Amino acid sequence: MSIAVIPAYKVIAKSARQALGLPFEEAVDKLEQGLRSYIRDLLSNLHSSFIDLGERSAVSQLGDPNPKELLEAVSDLESGAPRDIVEDALALCAKHLPCPDLDARVVLLPGDGNSTVLVNKLNGALGFSLGAQVMMVFLWPTEGWQTWLRHTVTHEYAHLVRNLLFPRGLSGGRLIYLRTQEPETLLDALIAEGLADTFASQVLPDIEPLWTKAPFDSREAVVWRRVHRRLGVSDPIEIRRILFGDNDRIPQWAGYSFGYRIVGSFLEANPGTDLTGLMDLPAKAIYEGSGFQARQESAF
Repeated sequence: MSIAVIPAYKVIAKSARQALGLPFEEAVDKLEQGLRSYIRDLLSNLHSSFIDLGERSAVSQLGDPNPKELLEAVSDLESGAPRDIVEDALALCAKHLPCPDLDARVVLLPGDGNSTVLVNKLNGALGFSLGAQVMMVFLWPTEGWQTWLRHTVTHEYAHLVRNLLFPRGLSGGRLIYLRTQEPETLLDALIAEGLADTFASQVLPDIEPLWTKAPFDSREAVVWRRVHRRLGVSDPIEIRRILFGDNDRIPQWAGYSFGYRIVGSFLEANPGTDLTGLMDLPAKAIYEGSGFQARQESAF
């Protein structure tokens, strides 16, 4: 296994220093142009669709920073030794879930200090994976960010492994499984997130994210009906709505919570199953072997 950790925030800091003293819009434009060029070069070995996604995500997560404040944030991040934290987390992940064929990079970038999602809901660390080759992590030095950086990397490591076992590509704005040419569905996404959170909870049992808990109260059966009838949906916007919630019909983190509980139900129903074996199972097999649907339907 080979995973390189790239402190890309240092490159962004260099652009921020060059933008000091410029008018605000000119400074932000300079930062954005430098970031776009850097990300495209960094991801040049990936499929063009993943390069585009990585570039858009990096620009979106950076926001519209004040160069001086960005430099201060990067300095705070650097003093917190994020690279060491990530490397330690990856070593722990490899002990729990070895994957000799994994060859990836972890790219550490500054996020947006004005983002309530990053700063308040995700405690200063947000990550996502581009296939099995790149993990992008966006950071902001808020309280507890180092703890949550460790959790984010552990969660995303499970995604890298899953993506290696079930490779996907982007086509027409949707994720497509390369071996079957079938699109990713809501069920696939629920199980993938459930596996990642289950892995993180086993590796880091003292960290309990809000999204692994059931936030539904008396509405649980109603919410599950809405999720259940959409399990075959492949529209990325609808999948995202269910995963994160829409603060209307779908509570916040609903998809993450259901995915975590489905995987937990599978482990309860199939004692002796280890994570290595679970990672290699298709989403449908995990769902059908969990008994989760039957328990929910019995409550209607």
